Amino acid sequence: MSAQRIIASAQEYTVMTQTRNDTVPSPATIKRLLALGMAGSVLFTVAYLIEGVTRPGYDAWRQPISALSLGPGGWVQAANFILFGLLILISTIGYRAALAPGLGATAVPVLRVLAALGVITDGLFAQDPANGYPVGVATAVAPTLHGTIHQLAAIVAITALAASSVVFAARFARESGWRMWAPFAVLAGVLTIVFIAAFGTSIAHGPAGLLERLAGGTQSVFGLAVAARLLAGTGRVSSQGEGHNGIDGARS
Repeated sequence: MSAQRIIASAQEYTVMTQTRNDTVPSPATIKRLLALGMAGSVLFTVAYLIEGVTRPGYDAWRQPISALSLGPGGWVQAANFILFGLLILISTIGYRAALAPGLGATAVPVLRVLAALGVITDGLFAQDPANGYPVGVATAVAPTLHGTIHQLAAIVAITALAASSVVFAARFARESGWRMWAPFAVLAGVLTIVFIAAFGTSIAHGPAGLLERLAGGTQSVFGLAVAARLLAGTGRVSSQGEGHNGIDGARS
């Protein structure tokens, strides 16, 4: 047997082995996973908007979304965080398949897993009372352990989502069918960081609630737009994804 045939046989065996170890969901499954992520974003937003306007003593202009986890009925927002995080986590499988093979097929899912874990943690650990909410509850003299965990998890979640937008931009720039989306992805990432930084500086006096909602809303709109485009098409960013094999997947 010639050396060329030996090399060809080895390459074929490698492809077959890696393909078995890198099972790719069907287009229909990918779209269902992405749709769950979309549903999570919509439900989360609708829930905190309704809670914000119906909760006695709560000021959506000043108070962060997390404050809705405090006081009577706080369990609703806590559950909202956890459900949203779980749906982000599930949709990550869809984004992995949608981006494979290529740039971001690993980075975006990892960042989304971090965001999901951060959001779930926020549901499990409530923030400390602040800025007069809940009504009649004094602001903590020093941050509590659960309040600190909540803040750190929130920072991880929003930073991971903003970073994923930048990774999306880098990938879109390489795809002819998505190239026009790259600037919008960068803008989404930058605006998210700008809004959340402004939120941090205005938490004591200013429209902190509005700024946080703008940060989260920017990510929601961007994520919904990308997912909708994928649902309307093949469910994959790259046309090469239709012929995805083990070697291509290993490069992602």
